[in-house]
Amino acid sequence: LRIGGNPGPNWNARLVRPPGSLPEQQFLSRCIKCGQCMRICPTNVIHPAGLTAGLEGLWTPVLNFRIGTSGCQHNCIACGHLCPTAAIRPISLEERQGLGRHVEQGPIKIGTAFIDRGRCLPWAMDRPCIVCQENCPVSPKAIFTRELFNTVRIQRPLVVKSADTTRIEFQSDALAANQFATGDYFCFVSGRPEQRGRQITANTSRSLTVDGKFPFEPPPQPQDSVSIQIRLQQPYVDPKRCIGCGICEHECPVRGKRAIRVTAENESRARQHALILQS
Repeated sequence: LRIGGNPGPNWNARLVRPPGSLPEQQFLSRCIKCGQCMRICPTNVIHPAGLTAGLEGLWTPVLNFRIGTSGCQHNCIACGHLCPTAAIRPISLEERQGLGRHVEQGPIKIGTAFIDRGRCLPWAMDRPCIVCQENCPVSPKAIFTRELFNTVRIQRPLVVKSADTTRIEFQSDALAANQFATGDYFCFVSGRPEQRGRQITANTSRSLTVDGKFPFEPPPQPQDSVSIQIRLQQPYVDPKRCIGCGICEHECPVRGKRAIRVTAENESRARQHALILQS
């Protein structure tokens, strides 16, 4: 009985199978739930399914990228070579990576990563983070970023009391000491035709210092208004390059429900799950 594990139009996209798995109906007819693929997985991301795959799929192997030491490694083909029934068929490293005679079909994809912009730190909370992009193993990377500057919310207005070419003192205590000295924050003086921000290198509760390589010329004047902006790199996923390895999901610093998650969309084993047209 496929109770809750419909392989048809109502399929469960969170059901990500190991690389080399047969199409779902064939996979379920062959898998004997022996657990050998789970035992051999070097990163421990293959786990037994609960009811997400229905009663028929109970205890069959699925990938859980939140558990283990990493995602599904792009240079690993162990599970398919140990599977006794070829429910996970044995594949070569060239086929896994889309090399040699497999160049035209490309690497095997087990899913696609999706960014949850309501939980992603640069998207939702104006906090710098590019962990997913840094850890993406694909070359060129499947995750890329676009830079933007957002104004930081500060309770009190930043009004210049005095300033020189690298330091500004404000009329009141408006900042938390050393909060903006991480290298991600930039100072902008309003009313200037040249609106290039200066990187903040230090700050006290009522002053800030900018990088001496790009001083203010001329210095800000008393009563000038200042804003602080944060440089963000917002991540995007290229579905043509993403292989669904789940390393990004495993490394995401949002520890509850991850801000980037892999689903089975675009998996190689099921053409009906494709996201994009083949060019």
